[in-house]
Amino acid sequence: MCADKQKSLSQNDLLQNVLFCGIFVAFFACLLLTGEPVYTGDTFQHENQMIMREPGYALLIQFLRFLSPDRHYWILIALQNLLAAAANTAVMVFMRRRFQLNLFVSFLFTGILLVPHIMTPLFSSTHLVLTNALMTEGILFSIYPVAFIQLLRAMWSGRPMGRESARALLLLFFISLIRGQMMVLFVVWFLVMFVMAVIRGVQATEETGDRKNTFVLAENIGRQGLYAILAAFVIAFAARSLVIHVYNYCEQGLFVDTASGTAMSFANILYVADREDGEAIENDALRALFYEMYDRADADQMNYKYAPSGILGRALHHEQCHDDLNFIYFAEPAKQYVGETQNIYSDRYQELMIAIDEVAGGLSAQLMPQVLGRYILNYFSVTALGFVRTVAYENPVLVRYAVFIYAAAIALTLLLWQRAPKSMAASFMAVVLLTIAGNVCATALMIQCISRYMIYNLPLFYMAGFLELRELFIMKKQGGKAL
Repeated sequence: MCADKQKSLSQNDLLQNVLFCGIFVAFFACLLLTGEPVYTGDTFQHENQMIMREPGYALLIQFLRFLSPDRHYWILIALQNLLAAAANTAVMVFMRRRFQLNLFVSFLFTGILLVPHIMTPLFSSTHLVLTNALMTEGILFSIYPVAFIQLLRAMWSGRPMGRESARALLLLFFISLIRGQMMVLFVVWFLVMFVMAVIRGVQATEETGDRKNTFVLAENIGRQGLYAILAAFVIAFAARSLVIHVYNYCEQGLFVDTASGTAMSFANILYVADREDGEAIENDALRALFYEMYDRADADQMNYKYAPSGILGRALHHEQCHDDLNFIYFAEPAKQYVGETQNIYSDRYQELMIAIDEVAGGLSAQLMPQVLGRYILNYFSVTALGFVRTVAYENPVLVRYAVFIYAAAIALTLLLWQRAPKSMAASFMAVVLLTIAGNVCATALMIQCISRYMIYNLPLFYMAGFLELRELFIMKKQGGKAL
């Protein structure tokens, strides 16, 4: 009788999973059939295997172009929509199984998973349909939640360097080759596995009864996986760098890492600079270059001095200025400077981009001590907007909502951990918050925190928050007992 009941439940779960798969397939099929490939500036760089971009997406375009020179864009967006349907189904199946979700909550989570694909066309400045866009977001918004749930599997496996942890790191390595922004997940992986190793090391020390011996504790933490975690972390970064160097050498004949990151981050320094800061630049020609770009930018009010008051106003003004500061006010005079000083011109475009990045690095090193205070203030404004955009849309009312919802998430997590130290909902939210912080803070160092860079974690945040509320409600119903 019990076997028949179990079989009936399994069949019911299977049918419900097929239902949600059908919803995702119908949604993304509709996006594909009613849209078309959206070519962007990013597409041009990927299509031409430029050193400013990671190899993953560029190689995919190259392969599809080999298969079908005339229809490869259509094949690409078909793959992106198919992957989106499959990935979201996989996430939903995982959530339903791990947290025993009923049909109502499953429908709610389905809607939450689709929010980025609905919000971006309606509310972002680009109005892109992500899965029809020929850019890394077209594929990463699908792979990202799959990578995240693999990280959760690794955490809940209880083994810092077990099979699940290795799979998580391998998947993170793969997506970091699609977009450099994802490298922050290496750090998240390391911190999560490190905490696991520490917890297991403390438990092992407690069992020996040698609590006060810090050498025993350190040795136990190392034995529980810390040494292997450190080695894997370093190897992952080194392997990524090597792959990119080899890729750029094969494609462009240049054994170099991805370029343009330094130039992007220099735009943040140029934004907060004053003209007198140029006195710190020792080289006369480089100082003259700074004055040229600063004077042009200042004349067009592309400077922190012209930002409106308030954190949100300052961040939005910086955002409006950043790309122009990078691509026009810095890049154009820098190209001329490199041509005059190194005899490298646009006919050697890849080498020119490397040289421009080096110029940005030289300027950054000499200007940063002069602008540090203003840079930090601007950085806090940009990160504040990034945190808001991760969970909401920027306007004064929703800024207050974002502050409240983050505070509530932190409070719920601490409360759950106090009442149920092994709470999966609390650990889920803790990793989401860690990932949000890493993504926002790392992105703000390089570029502006626009919505499509931020909302990777939006569905995960709200799903974790709902699960925390549900768990607390169940515990209250059971008289405060841990699940």
